[in-house]
Amino acid sequence: MASDLKKELLELLERDREFRLSVAGLLGYKEILEELKRLREDMHRGFEEHSRRFDENDRKFNEILERLDEHDRKFNEVIERLDEHDRKFNEILEELKLHREKLEEHDFKFDSMMRKLDALGARWGILAESAFREGMRGIVKRLFGGSVERWIHDDREGFVFGYPATVEVDIVIRDGEHILVEIKSHVRKSDVGVLLRKGKLYKRVRGITPRLVFVSPYIDEDARSDAEMLGIEIYNA
Repeated sequence: MASDLKKELLELLERDREFRLSVAGLLGYKEILEELKRLREDMHRGFEEHSRRFDENDRKFNEILERLDEHDRKFNEVIERLDEHDRKFNEILEELKLHREKLEEHDFKFDSMMRKLDALGARWGILAESAFREGMRGIVKRLFGGSVERWIHDDREGFVFGYPATVEVDIVIRDGEHILVEIKSHVRKSDVGVLLRKGKLYKRVRGITPRLVFVSPYIDEDARSDAEMLGIEIYNA
């Protein structure tokens, strides 16, 4: 009989859920089962929360990857632009190098031309000054009367120029008056001192104080001021 009762109880436990729960309650397992149920539900909710967080993190991670891809794209664009700027900069450098070489070539030609012009100008200046002086002698003769002569003296002491040199100046002698006339196309400040020393040298050599005169179409203002202060006459031709 005990064996049959046991068998019947086992069959009821397998078939009848309520009976099974009742037996579990009597045995103290009901609380354990309910706790396991709650634990399972909590685990399920936890799993769902973790799944949701994982999905959210996955979404954010994908957004970060997209941003990184965008930054890579923009960075590559910047690199390409820098490469393009480098290429253009190198082209500009090459052009500047060519221009510099051309300028150096032009400078060389210009310097060569200027040297030739300077040499020609120096020669022409001497010729032009001489021609101007010869042309002005007629005017000097009309201004002061008498004949115009050339006084030439060997200044071995270097009184006029500071070193031994031949001193030349035009002279007009009228009624016993000696007039030293410096005919120049352009009178500068330094010319005033030179004529003054020529006058002093003339006095030392001839014993006569001469009258000093500039005849010129152009005289610098500082030269004019010095000449007036020293009593040197100026005639603008």
